[in-house]
Amino acid sequence: MQPFPGQGLFFLLRHGATDWNVEHRVMGRRSIPLSDDGRRQVRSLVPHLAGLGIATVWTSPLARARETAEIVAAELGGLPVREEEGLTEVHYGSWEGKTFRDLLGDPEYHEFQIDPIRRAVPGGGETLLAVRRRIEDAMARIARASDGAPALVVSHGDPLRLVLAGCLRLDLAEFRRLRVDNGALSAIRLTGDWAEVKFVNMRPDLSEMIRAGERGARAERAGALASEPVQGGG
Repeated sequence: MQPFPGQGLFFLLRHGATDWNVEHRVMGRRSIPLSDDGRRQVRSLVPHLAGLGIATVWTSPLARARETAEIVAAELGGLPVREEEGLTEVHYGSWEGKTFRDLLGDPEYHEFQIDPIRRAVPGGGETLLAVRRRIEDAMARIARASDGAPALVVSHGDPLRLVLAGCLRLDLAEFRRLRVDNGALSAIRLTGDWAEVKFVNMRPDLSEMIRAGERGARAERAGALASEPVQGGG
């Protein structure tokens, strides 16, 4: 089974790093640009994308994703870039602009960590159920428009984790067991009635990827929920 209709090979790329990622600050719908390190991060991935037959680059409209998509598209010979509103980041409402450390004193933040599925973010934010619906609808539209040709999809951490969790048939409550770093690539193949996850969270800098995962595990053991920027908001 697959979580949304369509066929083809889809490469899922989280945008490169921003200064707000480094500051552990919630970006949400804020249109934050890539940092210089983020641009280098994206360019380092391009050689791994060459030769994959990617025909179109689809992107969230937010600046950090759009810039990531444009760098890749240009480096791959001028591929078309198409915006898809459904790929945008989670709406984090009144938490946007705050650091995760700031949020540790907010009772609503702790309630969201306990039940992120049904609990909406204050200030007009989304539930993850709503995010899952819109990202899967967006992927279905992309699959239909791609008509079987490989496509690159540039989005954000939580939306991409939700796509992968759906393909793996993970319970929604477990979706953050999937790590998706800035500038990391995953891939899925859809047959029309079956979804295969080819790989998850591939980065050229393997050693740093492993260290980042260990930092996140230590933060969770210490009780600093979502202190790593990869755990949502970016």
